[in-house]
Amino acid sequence: MRSTAFLGLIAALALTAVQAQTGEDADSLQTPQDSLQVEEETEVVPEIAGEVTEEVPETPEDGAEVDPQTAEEVTVEDVEEVHVPGQPTAVLESFFQSLKEGDSYMVSQLISEEGLDNIDVMLEILKENLDDNPEAVMSRLSTAGYSATADEVEDWSPMEYLLATVELPVMKARYSMYEMRISDFTVTGDRLQVPMAFITSSGVELPFQAELVKVRNDWKVSTFMGLNSFP
Repeated sequence: MRSTAFLGLIAALALTAVQAQTGEDADSLQTPQDSLQVEEETEVVPEIAGEVTEEVPETPEDGAEVDPQTAEEVTVEDVEEVHVPGQPTAVLESFFQSLKEGDSYMVSQLISEEGLDNIDVMLEILKENLDDNPEAVMSRLSTAGYSATADEVEDWSPMEYLLATVELPVMKARYSMYEMRISDFTVTGDRLQVPMAFITSSGVELPFQAELVKVRNDWKVSTFMGLNSFP
């Protein structure tokens, strides 16, 4: 009896050991499959993350972005082209109107080098007087409406002196009181003298003879009323 029971116990233990071993083998076979699944999932995560974190260009709000070329074209179209006349009568009329309005740009386009030479004579006298009596000269210039300092006056070129003078209210007032009438003239060569008259509102006429010089194909002003007498 005891031998039989002992043999039965041994058989039961052996069976249990076999089952346990079989379970471990099954687990070891499943482990690689689970490991592959984890690795596959791990490999997918960076790709997804890359797609999420990829920078996306910002979309302009309400069409705020403007093509640079289009903007440039609009800017060019908005700029009004300034026509500079070249024929004697048109030059004199435009020059006179520019003096009345204080249009220094147009005056600078219509004055000749000879005209600037005449202004340079006045400028040199101004600078000499400035060296001799700076306080008196600067006081006179300030009263006339000039805003330049003594150092700036010393550095003035004839063109700068002309443009600063043209913009003065007193200069615009000087020409605004007149109307201009151009008389007949004949074009011969590259120099031209044009008889004209400046007429006040009361009908008083001041005769004057303007001088022009031809520069390439355009006429420029050399002598005009008031250009030899700045404030």
